[in-house]
Amino acid sequence: MSEVSPQLIDRLLAISRALAGHIDPGSAFRATAIEIGTLIPHDHIDLAVLSLDGRMHACYEAGFHTSWSELAQHPVEGSPIRRVLRGQTPYLLSDNALIDDRFHFEGAFDGPIFAAKLRSRIIVPLRARGSVIGALNISRHEAGCYTQADVEIAQQCADLIAPYIFALIQTEEARRAMLAESEARNRAELLRVGASQLTAGMERERRRMAMDLHDQTLADLARIARQVSAFRSRGVARTAQLADLEQEVAGCLAELRHIVDDMRPSVLELFGLRDAVEAHLNRSVARAKPPIAVRIADSSAGSADSLSETLRTALYRIVQEAINNAVRHAGPSRIEVQLASTPGTFSVTVTDDGQGCGAIDPAAQGGIGHMHTRAALVGARLRFESASRKGGTRVVIEIDREPVGDKASTRNPVAVEGRPVVEAV
Repeated sequence: MSEVSPQLIDRLLAISRALAGHIDPGSAFRATAIEIGTLIPHDHIDLAVLSLDGRMHACYEAGFHTSWSELAQHPVEGSPIRRVLRGQTPYLLSDNALIDDRFHFEGAFDGPIFAAKLRSRIIVPLRARGSVIGALNISRHEAGCYTQADVEIAQQCADLIAPYIFALIQTEEARRAMLAESEARNRAELLRVGASQLTAGMERERRRMAMDLHDQTLADLARIARQVSAFRSRGVARTAQLADLEQEVAGCLAELRHIVDDMRPSVLELFGLRDAVEAHLNRSVARAKPPIAVRIADSSAGSADSLSETLRTALYRIVQEAINNAVRHAGPSRIEVQLASTPGTFSVTVTDDGQGCGAIDPAAQGGIGHMHTRAALVGARLRFESASRKGGTRVVIEIDREPVGDKASTRNPVAVEGRPVVEAV
C-alpha cells in the first residue's frame, strides 16, 4: 500500500470530526458522506449494516435515496454485495455494475442498480473486533471511474468509521433491549393488576347474580309454589289465575335466560360475533328513555369467524362493556357498531353521540379497567377517542389476524334503526 499523503490524513481527520456528536448510525454516516466525497467523488453512497445474527442488513443512504433504504432490513441472501458482507471477498470493484454478474443472480435485490444507473462501484467491508459488520458502497453513474487506489482510500474511510458505527449499533441494541425489558415488566405488572381487578370484578358479578337469583327469580318461584299449593288445597283454579301463573313462570324463565346469557353468551357461540353484538345492542337499548337509535354495520366479510373462540369471547365482552357504558353513562341518542377488517387486522368500533368520556386511565378500576385487561390478555389494542368536535365517544378494538382467504363470509351489512333493516354500507 502506498504512503499516506498529508492531504489524505487531513481528510480522514475531517471524517473523524464529522462523526462526533451523532447518536445513531444513519446520521453519523450521512455526516461523513460529504467528507468522503472530497476523497472519492460519487453520485451515490450508502452503508450496509449487518444485524447481530448476520442474516439481515439495514441500508443507510446519503444524497438521493433508492428502494434499498425503504425497508427496515433486507436478507443478506438477496444482497448484490453479499460476497463482501459474508467475508468471501476483500472488496468489489466494478467498471460497470449494470453488466457485472457479481451483482446479479437469482433473487438479487439489484433493481436500484439499474434504476439509479450505478455503473462504477466500490464496495469495501466495515470491520470491528475482527468481524465484518457491514459494507461501504460508493457509486457513480459513469462507467470506469474508479481504480485500485480508490479502493484503498475507501477502505481507509471504512476502517475509520467502522468502530464508531459499531459502537452506535451496540448502544442502540442495548437501548432497545432495555426498553423491551422495561415494557415487558410494565405489561406483566399491568396484566397482574388487571387480572386481579378482573377476578375481583367477576366475583362481584357472581355476587350480583346470586342476589338477582335470590331477590327476584327465587322469590318469584317461591310465590308461584305458594299459588300452586293454594290451588291444590282448594282443588280448583280459575282460567285467569292460571294465566297469571303462566305469565309469572314465563317471566322467571326470561330472567333466568338473561342471567345465563350474561354468564355464557350463547348467541355468540351459535351465530357468531356480529349477531351476538347486534342482540346485545338491541337488548341494551330496549327500555331506554328517551329511545336510542342503533346501527350495526359489518364490512369484515365475516372474518370474525376465523378468530379463535377465546378471541371472539374477549372481543364480545369488551364491546358489551362499551355499549353498556354508552347506554348507562353517556346519554346518547344514537349508538353505532362497525365491524371491519384488513388482510392483517380485525376491528370493532363502538361510537356514540353522547356526552363523551374525557381522559381514560388504562389502570382505572371497574368496567373500563376490565376492558383494558381483557384486551391486554388477548393481545388486542384498545383506544378511546372523541367521536366528533361536538362530543361523543369512539371505542376502537383492534386485533391482529391471519388472512382468512376462502373462509370469508358473504354476509351483507345490516343497519338497525330501532329494528333490523337491510342496508348497504
